[in-house]
Amino acid sequence: MSEELELLEQRVSKHRKKLDQAASVVAMTRDRLGAAQSADTVSQREFTAAEAALSAAKKKVKELKQRAATAHDLADATARERTDTEQELTRDVDDHARRQHKLAKAESALAAARTSLRVETPASTPAKPRKRTKRTKRPTPATAARKQPTAKSATKATSRKSTATKATSRKSTAKATPRKSTAKATSRKSTAN
Repeated sequence: MSEELELLEQRVSKHRKKLDQAASVVAMTRDRLGAAQSADTVSQREFTAAEAALSAAKKKVKELKQRAATAHDLADATARERTDTEQELTRDVDDHARRQHKLAKAESALAAARTSLRVETPASTPAKPRKRTKRTKRPTPATAARKQPTAKSATKATSRKSTATKATSRKSTAKATPRKSTAKATSRKSTAN
């Protein structure tokens, strides 16, 4: 009997030792599981934060690309505006210079004309005073009747004119006859020679 008890005691002690070892292994595994779980939660948090940062960075990159494209278009537009403004300024400056030249030319022509007028009309000659004209009175009916010629005077004047025309016709005939005689005399002289 004693031998059987000893064998049973040895068996119990042996199983107790194995149980203690298994219990220690379970405790260690539980500790490892807790550490793994905490590490997993931390890594999950980090992963979520990284994903959020990545999406925010992508959005930022998209916004920055849009801003860069807008700034590029604005730079092109301002460059075109600057070249157009420079060309317009050169045209305006040339136009201003041309107009200034024309104005100077016109002013010099005006000054030359004024000096020529001053030379032609000297300031020493005084202006002649205007003569007053006598006012003529309107004729009254009596004075108008005096000035009008009568019928007798009108006939006398016409007769005088007719005699004057007769005298002029006589004179013209008198002058014409000696010319013919001189022409005959010159023809006689030529025949005598």
